[in-house]
Amino acid sequence: MIGLLRKLWRHSGGNVMLMAGFALVPLIFSIGFGIDYSRAQRLQTIVNAAADSAALSAVSNNAMAGTAAQAQANAIAMFKAQVTGLTGLVFNSSTDVTVTITTSTTSTGIGRSVVVAWRAKSTNIFSSILGSTALAITGSSTAEATKPPYVNYYLLLDTSPSMLLPTTSTGISALRSATSATADSPYGCAFACHTKNPHSDSIYIRNTSGQDIWLDSSGNAWAVSKTQNGYIYSSSYRGGAQPVAAASTGQYADGYWLTRHYSSLYGGSVSIPLRVDAETEAAQDLIATAQTYATSNKVTYKMQLYGFDFTNSGDSSPLAALTSSMADVSTMSSSSVPDLYAAQWNWYSNNCPSSSFCNSDRGTEVANALSSINAIMPTPGDGSTASTPQEVLLIVTDGVADELYSGNRWVGEFNAGDLAQCTAIKNKGIQIGVLYTTYSASVITGNAWSMSVLNPRLPYVSSALQSCASTTASGQVMYFEVGTDGDISAALTALFMMTLQTARLVK
Repeated sequence: MIGLLRKLWRHSGGNVMLMAGFALVPLIFSIGFGIDYSRAQRLQTIVNAAADSAALSAVSNNAMAGTAAQAQANAIAMFKAQVTGLTGLVFNSSTDVTVTITTSTTSTGIGRSVVVAWRAKSTNIFSSILGSTALAITGSSTAEATKPPYVNYYLLLDTSPSMLLPTTSTGISALRSATSATADSPYGCAFACHTKNPHSDSIYIRNTSGQDIWLDSSGNAWAVSKTQNGYIYSSSYRGGAQPVAAASTGQYADGYWLTRHYSSLYGGSVSIPLRVDAETEAAQDLIATAQTYATSNKVTYKMQLYGFDFTNSGDSSPLAALTSSMADVSTMSSSSVPDLYAAQWNWYSNNCPSSSFCNSDRGTEVANALSSINAIMPTPGDGSTASTPQEVLLIVTDGVADELYSGNRWVGEFNAGDLAQCTAIKNKGIQIGVLYTTYSASVITGNAWSMSVLNPRLPYVSSALQSCASTTASGQVMYFEVGTDGDISAALTALFMMTLQTARLVK
């Protein structure tokens, strides 16, 4: 027997078989473990995806509209529905999943953080070889969101005479060209000034034959062939043989009138929309946008519109309510916004809004307007409910104040007094968004007073407006700037969108 063993030991074929036998055991173990581990990894990926879905469901718009307890229960139910029945998964639905929800109140709404943590086991196919029936797997998913708060929006629109500027370069050029017919205004006037005595300001609106245009008391336009004894004559009225009416019963056409009748006077298809027109359209579009997001975010947005220019005789403020009250946007429509063009003052003369009231041409009282609207806006809530809304003031302006400041007339950027009013509003907990319709030096070319007084202040307008505006939690200034040919409506919508939040998956 001993000799036989010695022969086998010296036989090379026997060594190979012996070595192969020893190697086969770890090889089979490795293959089995690899297969079972891969199955466990696949199941972990699937279950983690279910955790992601459950976490996001707890911060969805529907969930954020309900209680944290409801969101927790729904998230657990969603998780269980997705993992129950997975082949090879050992999962105890009572103990192996937890959903933790943390709620906080911030300046931008009601914040919610959701953590879905789970544990389970993946059964092993090669349990007899591995000596274990299952592999443990775990995972978690975190999602965060801020529920868009209930908000009352105050829209403050600059309706001062300087907002009668065309929104397009084509409109500016057309208006300049039409008002440059006299030696007194070789550059023309880029503003659609609304005045009862345009000739006193060297503004002459004439047809292609060089005849002045006169408007009767009904607004009908007449090409003046002559004036005699205080009466207006026109060849289109009874052949010019009889006067149309007494000159005092109407007025000569101004740039304001021209913007609506340019094509009828000169032909072609030139349109001259003004910034007050763009403000009207932007407010209408904002109502529609707010309605859409109020529905999708399951909150209530309310809105009220105000305009401001100058304080009229007998009034204490330049502020004018353009809508009667703070209203749910769901009850509003485009017709809720008045025609800001039609509401413009028809100034009696330069420096005088009416024959009995003169204000040295101070047409944009910013400090008084901000102080007045601050007195109207109550202390805001946290936005968690419709009865405790947050408040946002959205200002659309050309950024130039024309008012009394420290006893003197101030024409330029928002001054320290104006910015103090902005600070008072922000300190009250109200956010301020500012839309700047840029005031360009090019539009005042040819006006000696504006060039000497206003032009040096224009470089400071933008920075002053940004100082008035609020800053979001992410550090973004709530400020947009729109120049000639820009989209005022889109910019106003962008300001509104800064108040909205969406859910995001953290990990």
